[in-house]
Amino acid sequence: MSFLPSLCQIAMHWLCVNKLYKHVNSTCTLRPTLLEEFKKVAMGPSPEGLLLTCVDSRVVASRLTQAVPGQLFFVRNPGNLVPPYDYFEKNNIVGGECAALELACSRNNVPVITVFGHSDCKAMNLLYRIRNEISIPSKNPLDQWLKVHAKGTVEQFQKLESSGDFKRKLVFASAQHHEDDFEAYIDPNNEYKPSDKLSQVNTLEQMRHFLSYPFLKERLNRKELQVTLRHTQKCQSELPVNSNIILLNKTESIQ
Repeated sequence: MSFLPSLCQIAMHWLCVNKLYKHVNSTCTLRPTLLEEFKKVAMGPSPEGLLLTCVDSRVVASRLTQAVPGQLFFVRNPGNLVPPYDYFEKNNIVGGECAALELACSRNNVPVITVFGHSDCKAMNLLYRIRNEISIPSKNPLDQWLKVHAKGTVEQFQKLESSGDFKRKLVFASAQHHEDDFEAYIDPNNEYKPSDKLSQVNTLEQMRHFLSYPFLKERLNRKELQVTLRHTQKCQSELPVNSNIILLNKTESIQ
């Protein structure tokens, strides 16, 4: 059996590459001012914030935010997760999320972090299916990513799930200071399916994880940094004004 590609396969591959090139080229010509925008920020961008979102192909972060080059830092991973700071302390492992937070918030002093979650998140759908196996290690990278970094999300969701009607108030407790605790009701009108409720809980859980980072906590305490959370239904074309999350006792906003 030969593993070399056939002429037909090579031809099909070339057609696909050519089609992609034409699509990218035509897309670029839709914004003739894009080159000028890149020139403006080439020598000194002044980013205004950091957006943490999912890698889902339906979440086109730059279009959702209408951001121009140099305006935002983007961090994307399956499930829009921020691993807790103690994970890096205990394991001596530095991930891209931790490094990106320091780059944006400590070295560039952006004033806003936004976590953007969405319904029908494939990572959250998977997490919902394996939620009862969260303590069992997996050989699959995606499963293990979720089991390691979304454990707190599952623990919170199980509290909500145990109430039967999903109307229980959740308390997100800080590991360091009681004054950092905050409370929330998830989907009080019971409009979302359980896996989407889990996705909402996950978006909130990231705020608790942010508070575990010393360099973020310091800026939050000095009111130099704001954390905003957004959750949208069905990856709408615009950021929503209603996420069916009611957040209590916290100045940061959920929209």
